[in-house]
Amino acid sequence: MVEVDGHHWLILYGSYVCTARKPKCSSCLIEDLCEFKKLT
Repeated sequence: MVEVDGHHWLILYGSYVCTARKPKCSSCLIEDLCEFKKLT
């Protein structure tokens, strides 16, 4: 059950922090793992 909950928490986190128009990269906890900056 924990895996299912973790999956939903990651989706919610992405919805609020990694938004499409204005991502909040400076406040992201996994910024060092993200490949988004390579695209911009």
